[in-house]
Amino acid sequence: MNLAAEEAIARTLASGVQIQPTMRLWTNPKSAIVGRFQEVAAEVDLDACKLNRVQIARRFTGGGTVFHDEHTLNLTLVAKPNVSRLDLTFQDKNLQLVEGALKDLGVNGTIEGNSILFNNRKVCGTAAAVSSGFVLWHCSILVDTDTHLLELVLAPSKLRNKSRYVRSRWQEVTNVATALGRRVNVEELASRLDRNFAATAKLEASELSVEERRCLEELYAAKYSLRDWNISGSRGFPQHS
Repeated sequence: MNLAAEEAIARTLASGVQIQPTMRLWTNPKSAIVGRFQEVAAEVDLDACKLNRVQIARRFTGGGTVFHDEHTLNLTLVAKPNVSRLDLTFQDKNLQLVEGALKDLGVNGTIEGNSILFNNRKVCGTAAAVSSGFVLWHCSILVDTDTHLLELVLAPSKLRNKSRYVRSRWQEVTNVATALGRRVNVEELASRLDRNFAATAKLEASELSVEERRCLEELYAAKYSLRDWNISGSRGFPQHS
């Protein structure tokens, strides 16, 4: 449902029904989230997922596989693209704001590519989708994520087998709690992200619009709830160009 909501927000914005950009903070239960163009078996240990009740889901953006649990904070930003269609500064600005929120907590991370590292270990990874009608950027921040289960579930992604599918680029991970040496909850970081992003744009809390909710339900029924999409990547719903 969370992944369907992301695409629903983007589609509604692109349709012109919704014109305001959206910032969304959310969490998932234990899950392995594969990229749009990835092969599940090459990225995820299916037996480990079954044993540990980890759900497998596929997002509509590219990039590598990530692990979520209730202690992983996800941030999604959806906006209209600029006149050049792809605003390359969009990700840079967002990463800097996330980096600043982490520093507010005491984690002095460094931005490398589309990730934020702490002591050369990934604490935040990102992915994006761009069309003529929207640009979507989202990131996953390991706040107090179960990194042992993460490495167990994503063990196949460490392999370097050749594949016609997009492969994840494996990198050692850590979480905010480990970096700080204390327990941290997602609300603690979410409040700092709210503050940092509010300094650059006015934020107004709201529920999904009627149009967004309708699109979400259609996407969930025809795509995100189906094994064909989540495991095989089959297109059960018309793709937005």
